[in-house]
Amino acid sequence: MKNIYEVLDEIEAALTHNAKMKVVEKNLSKTLVDVFTLAYHPDHQWLIKEVPEKYTPVDTIPGMSATQLSTEMRRLYLFQKGHPQAEALTPDRREELLIQFLEAIEPREAEVVMGIFNKDLGVPGLDYAFVKEAFPNILP
Repeated sequence: MKNIYEVLDEIEAALTHNAKMKVVEKNLSKTLVDVFTLAYHPDHQWLIKEVPEKYTPVDTIPGMSATQLSTEMRRLYLFQKGHPQAEALTPDRREELLIQFLEAIEPREAEVVMGIFNKDLGVPGLDYAFVKEAFPNILP
């Protein structure tokens, strides 16, 4: 399975809307759907907007990080507005957990996480309307 950033790179490289849709179809996975849902569903709001200053990207060969976003996504609730456990964290503890989270994954995957938090995955043509068309049942 490709990393999410590789799929996003392919979507960005596709020249037409239909070509972008074909990339999504070809790379369909639970992780891709989860990323789109977390990034574009209005019910998912985040307590994080910026990369912490203390974050140091891991200097690793792609594919060789300690873990992958696909396995770590289950921890994103810690940064979600309205989630009781996230709201109970102090800002300092939340930042500490975010730094640990981002440093455990590849830097390009960390960029995807920040895209989720900012509701913009940074791919031209990939927005709410595109995801709604590709997956009509995941967005309102």
